[in-house]
Amino acid sequence: MRIPEPGPVWNPTRGVATRLAIAVLVALAVGPWIPAATADVVSTVVRPHSEARVTFDYSAAELMVDAIDRPALSAAEANALLENRGIAAMVKKTGVFSPSSTPQGFVADMQAFVTTHRYPAGDFSLDWVYKYRAQVRELVGALRAGEDSMRHRITTRLTRYAPRTGAVTIHVYFVAGGMSDGFVLDDDPELALFVALEKASGDRDGVEQNLTHEIYHVLQKASAAMTPGAVRFAAKLGSQPPLQQLLATTLWEGTANLAADARETPGQGPYATMWRERYLRNLEPKELQRNFQRFDSVLAGLDQDMLDWAAAYAKGFSGSADSRFYFVGMEMARALGSQRGADYFQGLFVRPPTQFFRDYLKLSGADPSLPQFSANSRRVIERLPASW
Repeated sequence: MRIPEPGPVWNPTRGVATRLAIAVLVALAVGPWIPAATADVVSTVVRPHSEARVTFDYSAAELMVDAIDRPALSAAEANALLENRGIAAMVKKTGVFSPSSTPQGFVADMQAFVTTHRYPAGDFSLDWVYKYRAQVRELVGALRAGEDSMRHRITTRLTRYAPRTGAVTIHVYFVAGGMSDGFVLDDDPELALFVALEKASGDRDGVEQNLTHEIYHVLQKASAAMTPGAVRFAAKLGSQPPLQQLLATTLWEGTANLAADARETPGQGPYATMWRERYLRNLEPKELQRNFQRFDSVLAGLDQDMLDWAAAYAKGFSGSADSRFYFVGMEMARALGSQRGADYFQGLFVRPPTQFFRDYLKLSGADPSLPQFSANSRRVIERLPASW
């Protein structure tokens, strides 16, 4: 679904989630996270045996829109931008997708763009930063002004389903520019998430919705990080059998969808509204059962080697497919949490995804009012390994 003007479109498939999952698991396996002091306010999510601290840094977005609005930049001034953590990360990530977009190219592009306002050589989206600079400034102001209430809402939503994590600190950097709406850096020594505000359509509530979902992914992986089998599984996710990728992605996205229920997100911005409508559409009882049937079909296709993982992902998790399998996993998690209590989530991500599915098969087998998987799906899931 296209998000309308006045801003560019955020990618509603949340492709950053899988990359974030792997990066967090691998990084956390190396050692514990030590909270870092910042000038911005810190929020804390607390449950027994879990504590997640979230910091917000707006400086990259502010520096970029201020610099892009100037009539000229010296080489020294453009180089100084790269000393900012968020800007340096944006430039580095752009280089992953566009190898010709180097730090030196960024400096040259910034200098050229502020004087000509012509599309630059690199892929740093400087034209978007310039076009939406006022929108970014307004969005930064709104996010900062509403930070206390946003912090409270995110904390409340995540606490209900928080897994056991121990103490972790999650750093959120708001940036402007680059090729991604949200990203992480591979092998980042800091547990950090970067969000590009020029692609947010000015939707403060949509930014909050996206952050809530993505921060829950960090909590999932932080919880699993001290379990060696879970770390190995996520680090090799791309080479796992497609059926295991299907179950894992349904678990990870479904539980994040439950924690970040867009029906609770205030505001009528384009991104928040798109996700709220998607929830209402996919959670309608008849449509939800159809989503389970679609899952049955995809699972059968993978099992019979009639589909590969890319095709399966497109059918179930992509925005063009209405992210249907997010809601399959969400309903499974909702039903199990309702029956077993919130503590069910404490140890959920240290267990293989197959066990989550087997829990639901047992529960739905005893409760015909719940959406059902087919007999074939039950057979396939029951014969999959239930250990790491």
